[in-house]
Amino acid sequence: MNYFYDLLINLSDDVPYNFFEWNKNDDIMHLKKIPVFKINTNDLKNFLSFNIKVGEEFLKDIENKTEGYDKNLIKYMALFTDNNNSLVLEFNEDGKAIARSKLLLEEQLDLMEIAYSLKRITINYKKLDLINQNDELRQIKELKHFLNLEIKTLYENNNLSKLRYLYNEVFNQDNKDLLSIYKDLKKEINKQFNENHLKLFDIIKLSYKHLSI
Repeated sequence: MNYFYDLLINLSDDVPYNFFEWNKNDDIMHLKKIPVFKINTNDLKNFLSFNIKVGEEFLKDIENKTEGYDKNLIKYMALFTDNNNSLVLEFNEDGKAIARSKLLLEEQLDLMEIAYSLKRITINYKKLDLINQNDELRQIKELKHFLNLEIKTLYENNNLSKLRYLYNEVFNQDNKDLLSIYKDLKKEINKQFNENHLKLFDIIKLSYKHLSI
């Protein structure tokens, strides 16, 4: 069995984060070694796009083969590559992928250097449900989540004056209907990222700054 050594992973139960989206507060794992398999590009795309389930035979092959620097063994985990991209998957006892991680850029490049010498294998798996793909960057998703929480709180607290101010800044017009303001702002926040998101964030951030003085 082939192994890849000394790597960091950032497991997600949804779409894995790209290396430039990793956060210092994430639960980063430092692996001493992990079994690596070269598969075809179509299979790797399926692994990235779908929840999958592998067979019992493959689980037995990788059982307790991944080791962390804390000397703990991870029961079912493997690294997959097609020579260009890569993905770490963790599986449960039934063979279903439960978490996934991409690699840091430097480690991805190191993997590419050895991937050409690996023999491509075929893994028996089943595609389950499609993973909810989101092309937005993690930071943008977090910003939208923050804005949605903020206007929801203002709406529930009947803070009409602050909502009217936000509404005027975004739409350049006045509105005195609380529910209408809330719905329009929420709709705007959930649109594709634009300058209004930053405008709302700056105003809200400034209001908290004034509050703390």
